[in-house]
Amino acid sequence: MMKLLKAIGIPAALLLVGATLCYALDIRVAYFTDSAFQPTLIKGKAFPKALIDATGEEYLLSKPPERIVSITLGADEILSDLIDERRIVGVTYLAEDEDVSNIPNKFADQIQRIHGEVEEILALEPDLVFVASYTRAETVRLLLGAGIPVVRLSGYSSYAELEQNIVLVSQATGSEPRANAILEELREYVRGIKDRTQDLPTPRVLFYNLNGYTSGVDTIVDEMIQLAGGYNVVRDVGISGTQKISQEMAMGLEPDVILMSGWSELSVSQPSELLMENPSWQQVPAIQNNRVYDLRGYWVLSVSQYSWNGIGQIAQRLHPGAFNP
Repeated sequence: MMKLLKAIGIPAALLLVGATLCYALDIRVAYFTDSAFQPTLIKGKAFPKALIDATGEEYLLSKPPERIVSITLGADEILSDLIDERRIVGVTYLAEDEDVSNIPNKFADQIQRIHGEVEEILALEPDLVFVASYTRAETVRLLLGAGIPVVRLSGYSSYAELEQNIVLVSQATGSEPRANAILEELREYVRGIKDRTQDLPTPRVLFYNLNGYTSGVDTIVDEMIQLAGGYNVVRDVGISGTQKISQEMAMGLEPDVILMSGWSELSVSQPSELLMENPSWQQVPAIQNNRVYDLRGYWVLSVSQYSWNGIGQIAQRLHPGAFNP
């Protein structure tokens, strides 16, 4: 190995200095690779519990936390239904954003609204911090270095991951029975939607933003459409994740229903109105049949238990006869 490194021009002395610095600063490779963004594992059914991070290190959670900080809206929303808010000292400022949050005005004024900066988190003296799957590894490292237990949530591209996050939050806060009850209610809710739609024709659905972005396979929106009794038309062209497509491709997919993102209470004209008025789209079935709908951000952007509400909202638009009295 050393011969190979010398061959590409890296002196052994430089390697030794680099290794020494990494050791002295306790920089773990996992903090700067994809593994740093893996969800926390929680070991133990009762307190004390062990939180196991991406490096395999264990951090003790000796008792149910009483000064909890969340720096992700998903955790804000999950916590709002799981525990007494007196155990929470900080949530994200997004909790009050009515375009994306399901819980504006839910938390008491004395609970701080924060932007996720390390300094403001430390000032709250938390005994547990919830972070998102995408929170910077450096932020997590600094919090752990200050002796604060951290729980990193899973991703949010499927309902299985959202369920995992609800379970994670409940394990860390000692609220497993409440989480189990919520999850059973959500599963029953989906079963009820399926019962109403399973024998109905499956409409071709396009989720679309006026800037051209759509959501395909491996996204929560794709799963929402399926659970609501629809077929996501971008599957026809192999779209996965969130991608930008041309207007020509979008129209050529001939959707029966178009679900528009980008709704805002402050907008003079909503996305659906602008698309319906666009001359280029007039031959698309959804336009001809007046089946273009705006979806509010908190229906489709939520990564908590409130995301299941989005399935119902979409189902009502795909199959209005099955839900309207």
